[in-house]
Amino acid sequence: MTTFVGIDVGGTSVRVLAETPDGRGEPVTAPVAGSYDAFLTQVTGLCAGMARPAGVGVGLPGTSGESGPLFVPALPWLEGRPLREDLEARLDAPVRLGLDGHLTLLAEAAEGAAKGVGSAVLLAVGTGIGGALLIDGRIWRGVHGSAGSWGWLPADAPDDSVHDSAHGPFEQAASGSSLRDGPALVAAARAGDERARAALDAYAARLARGVAAVASTIDPEIILIGGGLADAMDVLGPPLQRHVARFASPDGRRVPVRPAALGSRAGVVGALLIARTEEW
Repeated sequence: MTTFVGIDVGGTSVRVLAETPDGRGEPVTAPVAGSYDAFLTQVTGLCAGMARPAGVGVGLPGTSGESGPLFVPALPWLEGRPLREDLEARLDAPVRLGLDGHLTLLAEAAEGAAKGVGSAVLLAVGTGIGGALLIDGRIWRGVHGSAGSWGWLPADAPDDSVHDSAHGPFEQAASGSSLRDGPALVAAARAGDERARAALDAYAARLARGVAAVASTIDPEIILIGGGLADAMDVLGPPLQRHVARFASPDGRRVPVRPAALGSRAGVVGALLIARTEEW
């Protein structure tokens, strides 16, 4: 029985999803290990009991070379390690690595909110801001594998005198981390709290500057908001679209901004897709 495995590695958790000719199972999620050797042992354990995979895809919260991660600020102990080779030895299967934002948009294009479009942008907004770019139906990975790092767009960071080599100015200004008590604020806005709605409106204005820049310069068919804020688009979406219209070019104002459809499953689904695809 041919089995493929997708592994989505985040800053706080790791998800594993297997697919056989009978279909997909449910993702298995665990807190991510705290060191390289422990991580290899963890992944081996999560895959135990599966048939030997015909391919394994791994999504990482940072850029990778052919053999391993190069820049992973959320998990610095991965940087410079021969992850592909070590996982291939542990799992006895070919392994492919990818940037998690790229794999999220790959999944959305195959099965989610970007299905059927030729061009799309994903802004993955959570504790940071990442994302991806789809051109002519293919993920544009960039020369160094980091295309779609929207967190590095220019922005008025909270303190312009502080330079952070790991977090770009737009990420500092408009990531979910910049929204204090985000879940409680979203819940209050849904309940009609005017102060919460005003706070979300102010945040939407910060986020909209980057969204408008992307809409105006790339002119995609659709922009998706993924990450943790995708679930808040029922209350965040209207002010966000309104502020995008303020800041964007005439054509940029016409680009719809929608929530990603696959939620937290998107990254691991994308990892599964590269496990069973020759090229992507």
